[in-house]
Amino acid sequence: MRHACVRLLELYGKVFDQTELCQLIVRKTCNSCKCPRESHDVFHEEWVNVRERLGIGQDQDKWNSRDSLSQGLSWAPPGLPPYKVDQYFKCLPQDKVPKLGTSGEKHREKQLMIQLPKQDLALAYCRHVDPAHHTSYDDFITARNEIALDIAYAKECTLKTDCPECGRSVNQGDVGVLAPKFGEKILWHPSCFICCQCKQLLVDLTYCVHDDFLYCERHYAEQLKPRCAACDEAWKNVVMMEADHVGSGLSDRGLSDGDVDSAGAASARC
Repeated sequence: MRHACVRLLELYGKVFDQTELCQLIVRKTCNSCKCPRESHDVFHEEWVNVRERLGIGQDQDKWNSRDSLSQGLSWAPPGLPPYKVDQYFKCLPQDKVPKLGTSGEKHREKQLMIQLPKQDLALAYCRHVDPAHHTSYDDFITARNEIALDIAYAKECTLKTDCPECGRSVNQGDVGVLAPKFGEKILWHPSCFICCQCKQLLVDLTYCVHDDFLYCERHYAEQLKPRCAACDEAWKNVVMMEADHVGSGLSDRGLSDGDVDSAGAASARC
């Protein structure tokens, strides 16, 4: 059905000389099978490596990649011995455990693309930011990286504490998640380390902090800049977004709540 709809849209573009508009709408689908790119079976290595995606180095991830693959996982919290890694993943729903060749691995890959959209990470991946605002965009990225964005890590709890999310105890000997931007004494249960907006597990423990709340990067950016429902880029202001897309028939005012999925990703994709 999806392929048929995309094909019909392509024919519409040819007949009514709106090819550019149609390409804008379907740009985020696979050229071969027309499925959403986050659901596709083929991924570039940089898409599934959070440090490569964020551009913050890869030494730790290289070590972690070898270690996790030896345990049959596409990712594992670095720095833990194997029995503690098992303890960590026993705290998570089994369909969220990134075992190789399972739905959990695909779920992690999809969340990397949803929670860490590349157009939020580098100007090179944006198509609709006016050159006059490139400096503003770069300033936003720099400030976010320095103030808000970080990668948490899992560790064994040595002193009983309360989880900020659920209020229950993280007991001595348990594996907890420590987010350095919240200090060295606060630990979350692995299943409680979630974005406060979409309630999804923060992929590979990558988080942003805003007003003392945990966010995935997508929803952190949306606290500060509105996101266009058509091109999925976070814009400088709503007026610019409307002006750019209203002429193309892609104004987000034409989208209903049903056009945005539970993770906050716009269904109307360009």
